[in-house]
Order: sequence, then structure tokens, then C-alpha cells
Amino acid sequence: MNSPSSEITSRSFCAGDLVEVKSAEEILATLDADGTCEALPFMPEMLGFCGKRFRVFRRATKVCDTIDKTGFRRMQRAVLLDGSRCDGADHGGCQAGCMILWKEQWLKPVFHDLVKIDTVASLHEDAAGAHEKSKAYALLMKSARGVAAVGSSHEIYRCQITELKKASMFLAWWDLRQYLEEVTSKNRRLGEVVVGLFIMLFNAVQKWRGGDVYPYLEQGTLKRTPVHSLNLQPGDKVKVKPANDIQATLDSKYKNRGLMFDVGMARYCNKTFQVATRATKVIHEKTGEMIRTPEDNPMIILDSVICNADYQKFCARSEYVFWREIWLDKVS
Repeated sequence: MNSPSSEITSRSFCAGDLVEVKSAEEILATLDADGTCEALPFMPEMLGFCGKRFRVFRRATKVCDTIDKTGFRRMQRAVLLDGSRCDGADHGGCQAGCMILWKEQWLKPVFHDLVKIDTVASLHEDAAGAHEKSKAYALLMKSARGVAAVGSSHEIYRCQITELKKASMFLAWWDLRQYLEEVTSKNRRLGEVVVGLFIMLFNAVQKWRGGDVYPYLEQGTLKRTPVHSLNLQPGDKVKVKPANDIQATLDSKYKNRGLMFDVGMARYCNKTFQVATRATKVIHEKTGEMIRTPEDNPMIILDSVICNADYQKFCARSEYVFWREIWLDKVS
């Protein structure tokens, strides 16, 4: 790989912009010896997107720290593209389905008067492009593995999520520019941000005075939480149970067998969805090790059900929400 390129795109992409992912050769020129650009890895799974065109889903102005739980961190020159999720093929078959972060250095703008929008997914790859990607794949696979601790037999994986803290920077909670950026980047409408700020202020006051926060979810009381197997498979239809029924399966930390039911998930209660993935293995963000769940107690991913982050200060990550089968009813 070459030294990191100093190229910066001449404009910042906003939600709704049409962009094209650069060729593998162009992207390799932006990466350092660790396969990263500004500490963010370009993963082998991303090569399949090269040369294709996408809408910007969101500008990644900030992300939540799921590694050390320190709050929110600022990102620079990064966006999320509509429909670009990691399939985990080159990371041990991880099933988290994370949204891929794209540095602006890896993208170029597509102007509407030069391309028909309805052809964005129909681009062709020639033989030269395929050869270029195969060379890049061999290089990138080396950076997809981390270094295991001495004496450990566990394989360590390295991906965008394990490196997210290195690829971001401290963001002070009092920095109000973060909310303005949500509007100027077209991530959120002004009304959404204003409502979100009022809720945050209300919750801060409630915590100070010992009151209930919004949205309210009653704390669980169980010492040992139950398991209920539905043997759900991709394509099955399910209905999310009422919040009260789910609360009855939780411990005092709002968890069922280690998996949290977050207040943001309550919006999906009493609604029907299709099962997207029966996940039994995901990469641990902090250690890079593969976490495996029992086959009879998987983490269920529902189609199009993501963390909206209305109550998480508008985090851009848009990750899938994990569900326990005991929180769902199968719809015949």
C-alpha cells in the first residue's frame, strides 16, 4: 500500500447526495500500512462496492462509543451510504450487519445531469477491475486480523467497529455545534433536532430531581432471566410484544441474558416485521473476539429495524437492533 494520500474532496457530502465509490486502486492510494485512512479501516468486504453509485444515507458527524462507553465522539470526512452494510464474510462470518463508514477520500460526487438515478445499481465490472480488486483483497485481508494476547487461542478480528475510537475524537457534551451539524448535513430536520434537545433537557432535569425520564421503561426485577425459543428463521414474520410483556423478562439492568432492551426499542412494540437474520456470532467491539450465542437463544435482527438514536443524541451509526425471541411473537 502507498503512503496515505493528502487528497481531500473539495466538498462535504450531505444526506441525499449521489456518489460513486472510487476504484480499488484509487482507494489503496489513500491507505496507510495498516489499511486505514485517518485510522478508519477499508475492509475487504467493501471492495464489492467499488465503482458503484449510492445515495448518502447520513453524514457521520458523530458516533457513540461502544468500546469504552465514554459517550459520543466526533468523526470527520465520513458518511454512510444507503444499503451498504458489512456482510462479515471476511471477518469470520460476523452477523452484526453493521453500516459501513466511508471516508470522503474514497468517494466522488455524481452530478444528476450526467447520470440517470435509476441506473445506479446496474454498473458493470470489467476483467481489469476484477483483477485490481483481487490484488487489493489480498492486501486488505492482512489488516482484517488483529494480534491475539499471549497464550490466547482466540482469533482476533479488526474491523471498523473495533477501530472506531481510534478513527474518531473527543466530543464535548456542551458543544452545541453537533446539533447544528445534524441540520446542515441534512441528517435531520430542524424540528427533529429541536424536539430531541427538549427531551434531553427534560431528562437531565428529571435525573437531577430523581424523577422518571422519557420515554419511561419500568426496570426489570428478575435475578435470572427466562429463555423462550421460537426457532425463528430469515423470512419469518413476527410481532414485537408490548413493552410491559418485555419488561417482565428483564433484570434490573434492563437485560435478558446479557442483551439490553433499550428505551429506543419501545417504538417498535406491537408492530410486525420480517426476520432478517438469526445471529449467533458477532465481533466484540472492544476485544475483537467472536462472541457466540447458544443456538437456542440467538440474537434476532428484524428487517429495517435500526437504532434511530432519537434518544441517543442522534448518533449516526444506524445499527441493527438485536432482539431476543422471548420479546417476539411469531405471526403465521
